[in-house]
Order: sequence, then C-alpha cells, then structure tokens
Amino acid sequence: MNSENSRDGEVKSVQWLFKNNCSLAPKQLLYWYFSIALLTLIIASGFGLMGYWVVLPFAGLELLILAVAFLVYGRHAADFELLQLDGTELRLVRAVGQTQTEQVVPAQWVRLEYDGRYKAPLLIRYQGQTIKFGRFVAEQDKPALHKELRAALAKIASGGTWSLQANQV
Repeated sequence: MNSENSRDGEVKSVQWLFKNNCSLAPKQLLYWYFSIALLTLIIASGFGLMGYWVVLPFAGLELLILAVAFLVYGRHAADFELLQLDGTELRLVRAVGQTQTEQVVPAQWVRLEYDGRYKAPLLIRYQGQTIKFGRFVAEQDKPALHKELRAALAKIASGGTWSLQANQV
C-alpha cells in the first residue's frame, strides 16, 4: 500500500497494488527458454549423429510446445490490479494480458462486500453494478484488506478524510 500525505498529515491518496505472483520475469523466461532449447538441440543432435534421426522432429515439437506455454505465461506475468482511493473517487485499474481497463467510481456510492468463502472475490457495488477484484490477493489477506477498505470508505462516506495511521491493518 502506498499513500501520499498532505501537509496536515491527512492522506490525500491511498493505493493498493496487487500483482501476479510470478517466479520468472519475461526476460528471464526468454533466457531460460534459450538455455533449454540449446541443451535439447545438443542432445537431439547427438542422437541424430548416432543414427537416431527420429529424435530430432520430436525435439523440435517439444521446443514448439514449450515456446507456446512460455508465451502464454509471459503474456500474463505482468498482470495487476490497482485500487486507488483518491479523495472522493475510487479508481480500479486492471491489466490482464495486453488489455488495461480503468473504472472510476464516486467513493460515497460504493458498497464493499466479501463473504469470506475460499476463492471468493471482493466485490465493489455501486448504482446496480458489480466489480469483482482481488484476483491477486492471497486468501489469508482478503479479510484484512476488506476491513481496511471498508474503514476507508466509511470514513469518506461520513464526510471525513481517511487517515492512514488510524486505520492501518
């Protein structure tokens, strides 16, 4: 969670950034693929030189399937959700693959829901619409996040400004 403070110590903007948990960045994935490809081709070439040429097409097929799997993984490695409470606006920015969407909602109209079930999303409801978020939030962290967001939204709905020090979980 990041916040931007004003001179009187009140928080002007608070944001929560949730990212996909990836063990390899796309650039590291590329290096890893080339090292696997090199090793596979060396081994397959060795078998080809020994007369087992049938190994080479299967090695090529293996590398093609691995490349497709790594491309799918790499497209979603940078996925994220950003929830920003900025004065009286609640902004949700979501990036999935190559698509980035942004929704801005007046914070006073928002109702936040979470039923506590396993894999249940956090829900933002306003004017008959529902936005699901929390795809990248660990299950054990969702209740604390729900409590923190509800406190911030309640403070704004009552006409106050939200202080990070008073509501930090």
